[in-house]
Amino acid sequence: MKLGELIAKNAIVADLSAIDRKAALKELVTRLREAYGADTVKVNEVVEALLKREKLGSTGMGNGVAVPHAKLEGLKGIVGVFGRSAKGIDFNAVDGEAVHLMFLILSPFEQADLHIQALQRISQAVRQQNFCKFLLAAKGVKEIVELFNEVDEAIKV
Repeated sequence: MKLGELIAKNAIVADLSAIDRKAALKELVTRLREAYGADTVKVNEVVEALLKREKLGSTGMGNGVAVPHAKLEGLKGIVGVFGRSAKGIDFNAVDGEAVHLMFLILSPFEQADLHIQALQRISQAVRQQNFCKFLLAAKGVKEIVELFNEVDEAIKV
C-alpha cells in the first residue's frame, strides 16, 4: 500500500486551522468525508471514536507526527487524510512535542490487515530521511503529493 493510494489529493489539508486535538480531528474527518463522498461517515461519531482510541495511548508518535486511526462499521474500504499544522497541536505525543503532521486512517473492521499495512507504510515514510522536514516546508498540496510519490518510490514494498 502506498501513501498516494491511501491519501487522495483532495484529502490533504495543507494548513489546518484547528488549534487543539479535537478540532484538528474534526477538521480532518470533515475533509475525509468530503474527499471520499463518504456520506455515511458521521463526523462527530468518528471524532469520538478517534478520541476513544487516543485514550488507549496517544497516536502522537513523536518528531511532530501523529497517526490517529480507528476501525469503523459501514466503511467500504480504508481511507486516509493528511493534515499539516504550522503552529503545531498538543497531541499528548510520546516526546511531549507539538504535532505538525497528521496522517488519519479509517478502516472497516473486516480489513484489519489493510489497516496495519497503512500504519506500517506511514511509519516507514516518516522514518525516511528529511521526509517530515520536506512535508513541513512544502508550498501546498501539489508539493505534498509529489513528496508522497517520492517516498513511495523510495520505499520498496
